[in-house]
Amino acid sequence: MWWLILLLVLAAAVAAAVVVVRTRKPATTGSRPPGDVIAENDLASVEPLRRLRVGDIVEYQGAMLFVRGRLDFDESGYTWTEHFLDDAEARRWLSVEDDEGFEVSLWRSIPAGDVEQGAPGDRDVIVGGVAYRLQERGSASFRAQGSTGTAPQGTAEYVDYASADGKQLLGFENFGGSWEASLGEPLQPWELTVYPGSDEPGAR
Repeated sequence: MWWLILLLVLAAAVAAAVVVVRTRKPATTGSRPPGDVIAENDLASVEPLRRLRVGDIVEYQGAMLFVRGRLDFDESGYTWTEHFLDDAEARRWLSVEDDEGFEVSLWRSIPAGDVEQGAPGDRDVIVGGVAYRLQERGSASFRAQGSTGTAPQGTAEYVDYASADGKQLLGFENFGGSWEASLGEPLQPWELTVYPGSDEPGAR
């Protein structure tokens, strides 16, 4: 009989422990979590880039780049903008996409001869010893403002590539003539500072 009594005692102890565990409430601090400072800073940097226009100045790594023109693309409702920046060293474009997320990247044109292997549309293209994998391709209508070197409006084809780590980009665009190649890098909005080119009311 002693083993039966021992078994009943153990069962009662287990039941009591289960009750304690189930009725225990998690500790609360009584304070709200701190705000996302990084996200707030990003938002402050994003808004000027959304409003970027011809005549503004973009500062990047100490260089002041004048916005000479812009191209507004539309591919079946998906839109993005490319801003032509005045840079003495190279032909540069700042791409801004604001659809399923805000993305900004800086591009510089390269000669077609810099492409070591592959062509627009191939699965892999090599430039400067870096292998780029095809990401997407398509065509979009565009409208131009300011100085862009393109027609005022029309249709352009594009082919986009990225390196394996996603830190380097390669793009091809065709505005009705030959393919133009560019190398790019994704940036964080806070890496760029926008200085409006006009303080006139209604300029934005």
